[in-house]
Amino acid sequence: MKILVLCLIALAIADKYDQFRAFDEDEFGRTLIDTLQMQMSTGEPIARFIEIMRNLEISIENEQKEDDKANNEYQNQCTEDIKVLQQESANLERRTVEIQSILDELEPLRSYKQGQADAKNAWKIETEKKLADLVKKRETEKAEFDKKVEEHDYATFVIETVRRMFSDKSQSFLQLNNESQWQKVRDYFINASEQAKKFEIKKSYSKIFNVLAEIANSAQSEDFQNSPTVNRIVNLCDLMLKQIEDSKALETKAEQKRLNMFMLEKGNFDKDLTSLNNALAQLNAAILGLDNRIQDQKRDLTDYNTRLSAKNKQSEDRGGECREKAYNYQLTREKREQKRQLVSQIIGAFSANQRDFSEYVKLRGQAGDFKGKNFQILGNPTED
Repeated sequence: MKILVLCLIALAIADKYDQFRAFDEDEFGRTLIDTLQMQMSTGEPIARFIEIMRNLEISIENEQKEDDKANNEYQNQCTEDIKVLQQESANLERRTVEIQSILDELEPLRSYKQGQADAKNAWKIETEKKLADLVKKRETEKAEFDKKVEEHDYATFVIETVRRMFSDKSQSFLQLNNESQWQKVRDYFINASEQAKKFEIKKSYSKIFNVLAEIANSAQSEDFQNSPTVNRIVNLCDLMLKQIEDSKALETKAEQKRLNMFMLEKGNFDKDLTSLNNALAQLNAAILGLDNRIQDQKRDLTDYNTRLSAKNKQSEDRGGECREKAYNYQLTREKREQKRQLVSQIIGAFSANQRDFSEYVKLRGQAGDFKGKNFQILGNPTED
């Protein structure tokens, strides 16, 4: 029955208490009305509630002012911190650009120097090959000349021996006109002819020695003392010795000319190689120096890029902290402003409609919702 009466009363004055119900639907507003209900239950003057509410409103405003000040200081510090971090990042980035600019100069220069060194080295290899070919050619020429000298000397020795045999009239084996001795002379010529066949250059000496053998054979039946063949052999030997000497002189002269030409060409090659080696040494030293500088610059670039990434991360993190702080500040400010407005509205509503507000609070208390848990002025009780 009690509940029914209250419901009828509530329906009758529902519009009258709409504003008060709105306060009660808010958790903070419910707490404020609970405070008013407590004031009324203790018998304290209602003016005391108004004073508490005004003090609460002032306290909220002061808290917000302090929070505004703290937030402004914090955000100013954020701006300064981020500015410093961004400047440090800009300095690091500028340094990376400078280092990269240095690398952009050093690396092409290094490639250019390497190209020069490769060209010089190729030239050196070609020069060394030409020098080796020249030395090999010279060795071949020298061996050929030595062979010619050997063959000339052998022919000279054979002919001088023959000449002595026929020009020295004290030779007993000729004076004896003994066939066996003559056979030895013929055999000597024939043996020399066989040896001459093995010559690599003057193979014609073999035929000459055969002719001498035939001449010696024809002279066997003649008187040694007055034989025209013997004189012919001696003259022929002199002629041949002169020809051999002239031929050897020509070969020696040609050999000297070849040697002089070889020394001249070898000297030029040696000069070229010395120049190339000096140039290569300078280029290799320059390349090594550039490699060291490039390595140092790349190491510095890696270091500065790492520091730049870390600084950018630090700046991003600091910016995130500041944005989060600003977001939380804005949420707190909005909630505090809602509370302040609610306090102000309650003060205004209570001051303008003190009697109706007091009746609402009494009805709220009679409904057993001292803490605002069960009573609903809307006319929908939660218990019988």
